[in-house]
Order: sequence, then structure tokens, then C-alpha cells
Amino acid sequence: MRQHYTFLVTFLIASTFSIQAQTLGYAMCFDGLNDFAPVYRTTETGIFGTNANNDSFTIEFWMKDNGSAGTYMYSKHYDNGTKEGYFISRDGTTGVVTAGIANTMNNWTTVTGIRAVNDGVWHHIAVTLDIAGTLKLYVDGVYEGNATGFTPVFGNNVDARLASSEYENTYFAGSFDEFKVWNTVRTETEINTGKRLQLDTTALPANLIQYFQCNEGIPGYDNWVLYQLLDHTGNNRPGDLWNVSRWGACSNWVDSVPDVLLSTDTFEPTTEGLTLYPNPASHHIRIDGLQATEEFAIFNTLGAVVKRGTIANNQEMTIADLKAGMYFLKFNDNRTMKFIKQ
Repeated sequence: MRQHYTFLVTFLIASTFSIQAQTLGYAMCFDGLNDFAPVYRTTETGIFGTNANNDSFTIEFWMKDNGSAGTYMYSKHYDNGTKEGYFISRDGTTGVVTAGIANTMNNWTTVTGIRAVNDGVWHHIAVTLDIAGTLKLYVDGVYEGNATGFTPVFGNNVDARLASSEYENTYFAGSFDEFKVWNTVRTETEINTGKRLQLDTTALPANLIQYFQCNEGIPGYDNWVLYQLLDHTGNNRPGDLWNVSRWGACSNWVDSVPDVLLSTDTFEPTTEGLTLYPNPASHHIRIDGLQATEEFAIFNTLGAVVKRGTIANNQEMTIADLKAGMYFLKFNDNRTMKFIKQ
């Protein structure tokens, strides 16, 4: 998630490494038809392969469920006679999350949560595996359950996939942001402290083995030349964007917000000689004081972008399509204006 929105209040949380607060930014939207991002298996001896290293892991990410397709949010599981690997899925009916891993009894050890995530807002998912035999699930930083007393089986018959399952051949419809994989078990405190943080890529912790910030493209633009989610850890595990069109409202980069409401105090209007009128307004607004045509974005009080475009001085901007309420208009130079739609 990009950090160019200086009018948002940052979350100041102490940490042992350099961090930035998770604020409004960018995410990757998969359309549920055939989009996915694989991490290819090669001769991996860690959790992306056979795990001959006997590594534990934590997999965590933000997701927003579009509710239209697929169940597997992230997977590297195989079930053709011999079970191997792991998965994180969402039930298509109840919307609850299940994490699973194969065991030496040729079964799946699973943990199913209680909190539905198919409500169209952002949720944070975290799954930890202690290689000694403990699987835990957290949703929005809340512990949802565990399973114990098993020996994990990894294997290397399929790739790891974001928004898909290679074995099931299914595709998840939804958006993902701040995808992190660690080769250690993160504690509940660490998950809650770090879930709203975007890490400084110049000072990443050593046990972070894959990290997608999902910032490569620009929402709503033609991003055709961009074909990967970059792995900022330097471990060379990018997520290639298979079948992702990289333009339009989905199958592309989109705006991202954490699953919290932003109060009107989280925006800092900085008009610097600009006047927005009429205010309140019902059908249109104008800006007086612009020296040139400028790009703008309008945000609602959830921090979501509801309108983009360009505007010249005293040019009429239609807002009739907006719902009644408070909005914030922001220019590229971070000048921000508050207005009311009646």
C-alpha cells in the first residue's frame, strides 16, 4: 500500500524495525474467472517446496471478498491419493475461514473460524504453523482456534498460489494487500501490532521470506507493462500475474483501505487559497483558485476512492451520483478540501 496520502492519521506503533503505518493505498484485485498469482516450485527446501528445512511459518494478508467466486484465498495443497501441503480458504456459504495442512495420517488437519469475511469489507487473515504440530488461525487479529498433535506433510507437486488452487483448479474473486510469509511463528501480539503496518523494504526482518506490498500499478489505469507482484524480501519469489488483464475496475490494481471506519478528524484539509463552492451541494461543485488543470480524487469517510478525474479552475464537477454525506477532495499536491453532498 502506498503512503502518499498525507492527510490520513498514521498509526504510531513501536517496533524493533523500521515501519510505516498501513493507510489508504493499493491492492491487487482478482476477478474469480481465471486470475491468480503463483509462486513456482523449484528445488525449494522450505515451506514453498518440500520443507526439508522443517520450518514453521506464518502466512498473513489483508483481503476483501467480492463474494462471487472461488474459495481458496491461498493454497499449496495436493490431494491425489496422497495428501500434502496447506491452504487457506473461505466457505462459500457461511463466509468463515478454514486453514488446513496435510498430516502423516494422510488426512487434513484443519482449523475453522467463526467470523464471516464475505461481507465486502477488508479483513486481516493470519495462519501460523508450529512445525512441532500446532496450527492456529486469526481473523482481524482475533484468535479463532487451533489444532494440535499432528505431523505436517508438505511435498512439492503443486505451486503455491494466491487467489487460486492448482489442485482444485478454482479461482478466488477478491482483493489482496500486504501479503507476508514468515518462516517462524508470529505471536498474537506480533500479528496485532504488525497487521496495520507496511514495512520499510530497506530494513526487513530476516525471517520474512516473502512480501508483496501490491503497490506496482495504479488503480483504474492501464498497467499492462506490469506483470508481477514484487517480492520485496530479495528472495526472488515474485507472484506472476496469470490471466490478470491489468486494466479496468478489477483484474487490476485497486484502492485499499483497512477494515476500520475513519472519522472526519482523520482528514486534514489544506486548501491553500482554494475555494470549493457551493458547499453543501446537491448536483455539482466548482473549485476556484486552480492555476492549471489538475487531477483529483474524492474519498468518502471510509477512506475509499469514489471518484477520480481532472478539473480546471471554476469547471463544474458533477456529484449527483454520490450518496448524501461528507467527502474529501484531494489533489496530487495533497491539498485537500472537505464538502457535504446533500
